[in-house]
Amino acid sequence: MHSLKEAEAVFFDLDDTLYDQLSPFQLALEHYDVKLQQHMIEELFKKVRYYSDVFWKVHVKGDMSLEQLRVERLKYAFHDFELSLTNAQAKAIQDRYELEQQQIRTFQEVSSFIEDLQKRKSVIGILTNGPVEHQMKKINVLKLNHVIKKERIFVSDGIGIAKPDKRVFQYVQNQIKIEPEKCCYIGDTWENDMIPALEAGWKCIWFNHRKREPQSPHTPYEMILRFKDLIGHA
Repeated sequence: MHSLKEAEAVFFDLDDTLYDQLSPFQLALEHYDVKLQQHMIEELFKKVRYYSDVFWKVHVKGDMSLEQLRVERLKYAFHDFELSLTNAQAKAIQDRYELEQQQIRTFQEVSSFIEDLQKRKSVIGILTNGPVEHQMKKINVLKLNHVIKKERIFVSDGIGIAKPDKRVFQYVQNQIKIEPEKCCYIGDTWENDMIPALEAGWKCIWFNHRKREPQSPHTPYEMILRFKDLIGHA
């Protein structure tokens, strides 16, 4: 992969890139006896992620609290599947979802890929949206804090800029003092990950394991469907 071969720095998105975000969501639904076929659960999850991105733009403007965002994204997603959900029910599912996130594990190949990057002396980091404490809790559960230096972990609320604003990528490259064309970003969403990174001049690898369609003509980028497709390319 040319994006990796030319990169001096490799940064990852966190949620649904380094671990399977669907798993804790599914466990939360099972806890509250929400009965859907497996493929429908994944489609519902995609809708939740979609509305999360939609309402995130409202949140960063200060017009919606994070708690309200988490409730509304569930209600809107359920509504699209003709399922009703009260505020209290949405909050209960969200609370259970966060509880299940305490058991998350990285995708199987993540540790070996990071080891390969370390061997070639790459700068390795994470760039993720969200509250610092919440995101760091997941990073610690995943034990990524053992292999990625604290100063290479960038969380939007700690910076004051969030994806999809390309300035967050410019901020990171300035902090690590590496030119954008020598930086590579690996993420799962098109709008929040690929578009701003490409517009900032970074190399990009789209981890499209949810098999979405690109929402714009931005290029160039490389795409993988499985994390293990990265192995051997560091």
